[in-house]
Amino acid sequence: MNSRRKFLLGLTSLGGIGAISSLNTFTDLSFTSLFSEQQWLVSCGKDRQGNFFAAAFDLSGKLISQIPLPARGHDVIAMPSKPGHAVVFARRPGQFIFEVDFRQGSIVKRVNVGLERRLYGHGVLIDNDGLLLTTENDYQLARGLIVVRDTTNYQVVGQYDSGGVGPHQLAVMPNSNGKQIVIANGGIQTHPEHGRKKLNLATMQPNLAYMSLQSGQIDDTFELANKHLSIRHLDVSSSGKVVAGLQYQGRPNDEVPLAISHHGEAQLSALNAEQSTWRSMKHYTSSVCINSDNNTVAITCPRANLVTYWQLNSGDFMASYKIKDGAGVTLIDEHFIVSTGRGRIVSQQEPMQGYSIRGDFEYLQWDNHMNAISA
Repeated sequence: MNSRRKFLLGLTSLGGIGAISSLNTFTDLSFTSLFSEQQWLVSCGKDRQGNFFAAAFDLSGKLISQIPLPARGHDVIAMPSKPGHAVVFARRPGQFIFEVDFRQGSIVKRVNVGLERRLYGHGVLIDNDGLLLTTENDYQLARGLIVVRDTTNYQVVGQYDSGGVGPHQLAVMPNSNGKQIVIANGGIQTHPEHGRKKLNLATMQPNLAYMSLQSGQIDDTFELANKHLSIRHLDVSSSGKVVAGLQYQGRPNDEVPLAISHHGEAQLSALNAEQSTWRSMKHYTSSVCINSDNNTVAITCPRANLVTYWQLNSGDFMASYKIKDGAGVTLIDEHFIVSTGRGRIVSQQEPMQGYSIRGDFEYLQWDNHMNAISA
């Protein structure tokens, strides 16, 4: 039975396609019986005392190391060329980037982006981890930047206009040999003197932009008709289809789509769902994760206490599952792993009959993103 068929059978056992299922019951199976032991999960978070950290934990839910951070972190990305290493980014409008060694539980390199820049919490590595690309805010000129650093010393070797204001997550386009990226320009102007206050809600213009890294030029940009739909997080399929999650900055009672896709078309397309589904997501999405082999997309909605699933090819809504403060989501061996702001790590179990708790860190609150790295 192929993995796609297994997934559909699992949804049927939980109430059928389009059902909203509850995570009130779990089984506790050995995590390592399902997945490779050569991977760790990594995420930022906060403990009960309010201390911020980045942590790695293994696939049985055992904490490997917990590294203190000076402020709240956001994303953590793997360094495939260095097992056990990852890059940690400060949450907007932070200034630090750390390369960490989770094997040793230490910070290897510290980067401060400088007084005239602020981070948006995301980055990607290219050129066999030799170059780091980050989304940054040139707040004096109110423009977004893609900044390139050499990871041998993390010195800036280039910077380009992101094609919009408020660039958030970015990704490398497949089959481009690391020469093209896609950028979610959220459209929201901020300034460190005003913290996280949104300064341009009346005039914001979010877009999805494609950039050539050979020239630093924007190849194309795509906008939505509703300018209050901020494009924030995204993932790209193996064939190059982009799926992005949105955060709505308009009126509280508006019913708007909160996820879009793009794959070479002349315009962006909303995923397909009933208004009741969009309403249930409470105007806010967090992490986006694509399983290309399984034709499935997972999008977390922490404010709505939901994880939503969608068909990749058609864009059709499949199901929502209740999970309190569902935050990060990543993929290991074709299984979605979800973290929560309540300290839990849960996964789908074969044969897709529901979710299982894989870690219950009651004293920790996981942040909005989680990834897998090589142990």
